[in-house]
Amino acid sequence: MLKPVTLIWLLMFPTLVIAQYSPLSAELAKTVPIADVHMHVDFSAGDQPDFYLEQMNRNYVKWAGAVGSYLPNTVQALGDRYIATLGQGEFFTVFRNSGGRGLTNIDDPAFQRLFKNAENAFVAKRIKGFGELHTDNHRSGPPEIRRHIRTDNPVIRQIYSIANKYGGFVQIHGQMDSEFEKDILKITADFPASTTVLSHCLSTDDADDLRILFKQRTNIVCELSSGGPIAKRLSLGYKPSIGNVFSATELKKDWKKLMEEYPNQVMLGSDNCCGLENQYDALIAELRGGVLQNLPPDVMEKVAYKNAIRVFKLKE
Repeated sequence: MLKPVTLIWLLMFPTLVIAQYSPLSAELAKTVPIADVHMHVDFSAGDQPDFYLEQMNRNYVKWAGAVGSYLPNTVQALGDRYIATLGQGEFFTVFRNSGGRGLTNIDDPAFQRLFKNAENAFVAKRIKGFGELHTDNHRSGPPEIRRHIRTDNPVIRQIYSIANKYGGFVQIHGQMDSEFEKDILKITADFPASTTVLSHCLSTDDADDLRILFKQRTNIVCELSSGGPIAKRLSLGYKPSIGNVFSATELKKDWKKLMEEYPNQVMLGSDNCCGLENQYDALIAELRGGVLQNLPPDVMEKVAYKNAIRVFKLKE
């Protein structure tokens, strides 16, 4: 029988998974390898790979990246552990110079250079995709970088065309509404050999936003960065007990169900930027305690690293 205090707590927080993880899952979650598919390696530490490599090693993070600029020193230090990309730097350059409208201008010189460089980098096997490309973050992030453009636009289409040609990926930062749903379903149908990675699992509280997409497209996946209380604390300015998806030890029930229904379409990310560069240990601890230990071992391994191995063609 539940104690009265426990019953009250359950009634107050009905969407959380309460101690449903098994001892096996809890133990495995401590050291299962992680692919951090939203790890910025070009912010406060700059192109100094030792800073990030030490963070990865002490947290059993075997692979990292999938966002940010291409950094030769990081490539040299991390080798096959680095998921190298292009595109984010160019997107920010164009946005600073021309605003949101400029992000749809396929003739912008920065984009023309990006397309050429990406073709060469794919041929040389230096990169695996593009990201993180912000098409709609009008409700999140610092006000100075917010924008809302159509995801299905000439620039994004050209990026997908290149990714599709080489079996690469495109990581999109968007927000779910009828316009985004229409655009992402159309573009992923038109470029079936590419994979779309949705940053932060769309920064939503509602697992159905992902379920709508997952059930229609196997080439759409998402990563759970910014889903916990550390990231929410950064955006809200006070210390919440739970984020959009998980707390330090618990996972929202419908998100657990989503991952068990679509175990091949969810991955992990830290999003260690914007004031969180030195909180990497805590971010990974949240993912292990709030997400991984609440999943069955087979699902846990897929979410932690096996999906990333498939999507990014990583070496084990």
